[in-house]
Amino acid sequence: MDGAVLPGQVALVTGAGQGIGKAIALRFAKEGADIGVLDVDGERAATTAGEVRALGRRALVAVADVSDAYAANTAVHSVAEDLGRLDVLINNAGVEKRGAFLEIEPDDWRRQIDVNLSGTFYCSQAAAREMVKRGYGRIVNVSSVAGLIGPIDLAAYGAAKAGIIGLTRAAALDLADHGITVNAIAPGPIETELMLGAWSAEALKERPQHGAIPRFGTVEEIAHTALFLAAPDSSFITGTTVSVDGGAVSSGAYMVEKYRRRRASGAT
Repeated sequence: MDGAVLPGQVALVTGAGQGIGKAIALRFAKEGADIGVLDVDGERAATTAGEVRALGRRALVAVADVSDAYAANTAVHSVAEDLGRLDVLINNAGVEKRGAFLEIEPDDWRRQIDVNLSGTFYCSQAAAREMVKRGYGRIVNVSSVAGLIGPIDLAAYGAAKAGIIGLTRAAALDLADHGITVNAIAPGPIETELMLGAWSAEALKERPQHGAIPRFGTVEEIAHTALFLAAPDSSFITGTTVSVDGGAVSSGAYMVEKYRRRRASGAT
């Protein structure tokens, strides 16, 4: 595969059954990697794996809920064993449930922390243990702009995504001597099934106008960033978070939505 970025490597992508995770899995396969397709939904994972194989690469399906430490560890080790190695981990699996701060239920809080933050830790720890054996590895965590600026109705999700950024920094320091880099991506408004199902029709119309670039991002743009951070040539980049958000963070996009809501309610 002349010109491929990841020839002969093995990458494990969590939440690879749809959206950003699927886009990353397919992009990496096009760049020469064999793919571990991890998802809680076995049918979706199998579909992604089939598309990876159609690109001429090997694919292994691992069905697991990453919030379960044992299941996450088992999945990571099975991918490394069956595909022969593990070079790259993309922590993308996540859940989101909107709710006003005063109305968040403890179960909803725990679920979002468990999947988004603890799941990232469990998979990262298991993957790093495999990568240490070869003295090489790339871990890329998918955070969110919700972890960088105050999100509306997403306190649990935002807290978990901010936690991922902190975890990224700590893991980068701990794993640097083993040849492992750890970085994060903070997507802004990306057109995915998760976002389309969470936003109202009005918000979907207005939200792209809140950033410097007035459109939604694409899953392919996140996959491109993940590939850059996962590449062997990115060996001097670690502990950083790359915002791929059309300028949402720099423009304070959530405050625009807060202002719109205040006007709609007659509070201003």
